[in-house]
Amino acid sequence: MFCTNPFNHMDIIVENEHVYVNPCNHWSEHMSLDQYKKNIKNIQNVLKTNFHKCCSICVNEEKYGARSRRQAVNLFHKDNQLLLDKVQSLGLRYGTLCNSKCIICSHTRSSSWVGDSIELGVKVDPKFFFKKNRMPGIDFLFDEFDLSDLKYVEFHGGEPLLQTYPLEFLKKIKHLEQLVVKFNTNLAILPSKELQEILTKCKSVDFLISVDDIEERYEILRYPTTWNNFNKNLNYMKTLPYRLIACNVISTLNVWYLPEFYYWAVKNFGNNVHSRFVDPVLFLDSKISDISYLNNKTKAKLLDKFKDINGKLFDSIKNKLSENIPIDFDVDRLENHLKKLDKIRSTNYPAVFKEWWEILNIK
Repeated sequence: MFCTNPFNHMDIIVENEHVYVNPCNHWSEHMSLDQYKKNIKNIQNVLKTNFHKCCSICVNEEKYGARSRRQAVNLFHKDNQLLLDKVQSLGLRYGTLCNSKCIICSHTRSSSWVGDSIELGVKVDPKFFFKKNRMPGIDFLFDEFDLSDLKYVEFHGGEPLLQTYPLEFLKKIKHLEQLVVKFNTNLAILPSKELQEILTKCKSVDFLISVDDIEERYEILRYPTTWNNFNKNLNYMKTLPYRLIACNVISTLNVWYLPEFYYWAVKNFGNNVHSRFVDPVLFLDSKISDISYLNNKTKAKLLDKFKDINGKLFDSIKNKLSENIPIDFDVDRLENHLKKLDKIRSTNYPAVFKEWWEILNIK
């Protein structure tokens, strides 16, 4: 299961004064810089032929026929003729500052989630209380690593457009004309004019836009962003020379409405729609977020709804729904979680997702 990422890519994760270095942004365990340097050769050797124990997300996606990060980066490596002996690709998550608290996220990725997590009774590690003055300056990346031949950079969040580090980073790149840039964004705000100006010097720019559903359902899933504001910003971004990609997360919270969502997404983004299954590390656990764990009666209704919809994506969804997992779906836990969250946020998931709520038999 060869993967190019550990040979030419790093993901840098900064959480206040803590700095972690991973082979990719799907790696399931954070490593300190020293741990990374100590273990990277072994990781490379494993991934020449097999999946590593920390590759669970890619393993799960490929199991059901969904396109994994491993497959995507291997193709990017081939298309862009990257080397395998130096860092030419970089992912950067510089803190958790975010203006959204998406329902499938948590305080580990969004500073806005901290208050809600505390109200839900979750113990929050101090490193997730975003403190910019405790974070290392962007220069440390260039002091610690050779980024002189960088070909690709992806800014993760939090919400990277809320911070100045993407602009600060790009200003230090000598050969912007060879750089492919990607932003993961909720599009609640727009890139600054200064950022837009420097992006014109890059080889290409993609914005991966987080959107899991439409209209009222969007506002629940990507709280507190409004559908009107999202569409206003989307229409503006369509006037700029960027490739826009809709990125949705498939979970037990939105699976019923996927056909309607994809109709809208294809209409607005064409083939630039990327889907992945929910990361159970972020949203509580797989027993209430992963569609594989739904009870057989609910799965049957979904399979019947999707039976005439063809394509690789829905084939992978059907494969997950067809899997026999001898564990009961924890409806009570999901109900309790959503009711608490609705109370904190003054939202109403059961009313907005009425048809699906009834199918789940949550009363």
